[in-house]
Amino acid sequence: MILTTGEAPSTIRPSTALAARSTGESGPARESPASGAPWSNHPRFAGFPPEPKEDASPLVQEIADILHMWSCIEDAFAALAPGEQEAFRRDGNLLPAVFQGFDGRRERDYRSVASFLIEHIGCFARFSGRDLESYHPVAKSYRRLLEAFQPLWEGCGATRALTADELRLILSRP
Repeated sequence: MILTTGEAPSTIRPSTALAARSTGESGPARESPASGAPWSNHPRFAGFPPEPKEDASPLVQEIADILHMWSCIEDAFAALAPGEQEAFRRDGNLLPAVFQGFDGRRERDYRSVASFLIEHIGCFARFSGRDLESYHPVAKSYRRLLEAFQPLWEGCGATRALTADELRLILSRP
């Protein structure tokens, strides 16, 4: 099975990935870092805001949540006035408002799944072509950011952008 650009990611099923592996077909299903796992059933592929699916891999769900959060953060930061952006950059109590990727040595699974979602599936296209190597572990701090982001999730990215105060809340250093 080979995906085309217009195909919905939800059309890939684990059994298809396994069949592709056994027949030697190439393409995203063959290259999946989670081949054989129910990663393709993840609701984040279809749009936002989704409802969680019980059969989604916890790792894929967490990474999709992190990528969605960073999409909202980067959109909101870009919408700030230039003066506000500069104030954010100068504030030493705030993390940079840019997705830095994952550590390829210590967070290999995270980086691999994120790369697959972005480059092969076409989700979170804003991150396509970026270097996803953070060179230091970040998953733990992303989880902390995600905890602050969760109450603000509803509608973010689809119907509204985060406010400057919400950005400060999410990006505040512990």
